[in-house]
Amino acid sequence: MIAIHNGGGWAASWIEYCRDNDIPHKVVCCYDSNILEQIRDCSGLMWHFSHSRPQDLLLARNVLNAAELMGLKVFPNFYTNWHFDDKLSQKYLFEALELPAAPSWAFFERDKALEFAKNCELPIVAKLRRGAGSYNVRLMKKRGQLKKYINRMFGKGYASAPAVLADAKTKFKVALNKGGVKGVLNRLKKAPNFYRVFSRGRKYLGNEKGYAYFQKFIPGNTCDYRIKVVGDVAWGFRRMVRKNDFRASGGGMLDFDYHKIPEELIRMAFNCASKLKMQSVAFDFVLNQGINPVIVEISYGFGIDIGESEGYWDRNIEYYEKGFDPTHIVIDYFLKQI
Repeated sequence: MIAIHNGGGWAASWIEYCRDNDIPHKVVCCYDSNILEQIRDCSGLMWHFSHSRPQDLLLARNVLNAAELMGLKVFPNFYTNWHFDDKLSQKYLFEALELPAAPSWAFFERDKALEFAKNCELPIVAKLRRGAGSYNVRLMKKRGQLKKYINRMFGKGYASAPAVLADAKTKFKVALNKGGVKGVLNRLKKAPNFYRVFSRGRKYLGNEKGYAYFQKFIPGNTCDYRIKVVGDVAWGFRRMVRKNDFRASGGGMLDFDYHKIPEELIRMAFNCASKLKMQSVAFDFVLNQGINPVIVEISYGFGIDIGESEGYWDRNIEYYEKGFDPTHIVIDYFLKQI
């Protein structure tokens, strides 16, 4: 029997999958103080924890890793979860495994960061450790701007959770292009929930400070490639760079034409996923000099956009034009591990 934390995200789909396929399961709340006692009779635990819920970031890895030490199979397991929503951890992970990632630098002393800023190549990308959707990503074009950023990071810092109206113009423009007036109205209906989530995040997560993290700017990209790998299945799409910007993530301008994704990039995604030992992984790739794929970030969890699950590749890089449910791919792969 497996336990599933009923906390949003993919949980509802997993529970339905178990019911439809007569898979023994029970629904639990991993916030309960006695959660480990509740799952001692289980063989597995699944929790799709999120970067947007402060209590998840506080608790999820503790419960999952403890359950794994108890002998349960868990999703996401240690290899999959320890670096989630932590770009600093990912920096050292990529370097340890010698993965083809964008060069990056981390500093934990103001003086060393300022010394680096005197001679580093500009522009350079500054990132907070936490955050998704490009909210916490800045392009530093001038040394004065870079120095000011460093001083703030070793002072009051920056909020890791986005402001309530962050990137609102882009979001509503994408909603209008996709769904017209109806799309904008749907976006407005979700606004109260966004407000609650973002406000809670800014209140409880506090500011990121005491470090400075930079990544080499890879110029000339009109898009990035989001490639997702779960077991022997990969799928993905292109995300177009926003107008008058350098960022693609969070803009919502997606291209699902799989012909535009290089096969070599899919092969690299499979190889890197194997080295990372992750149960599921979403890669953000860009092309260096328009040719060589480099990893910018990874995440075990990912959003699911309408149009992305119309086909997939296997490890032989053969493409199947067949619709699928990504959440079912995840739980099916997990169950095979038990």
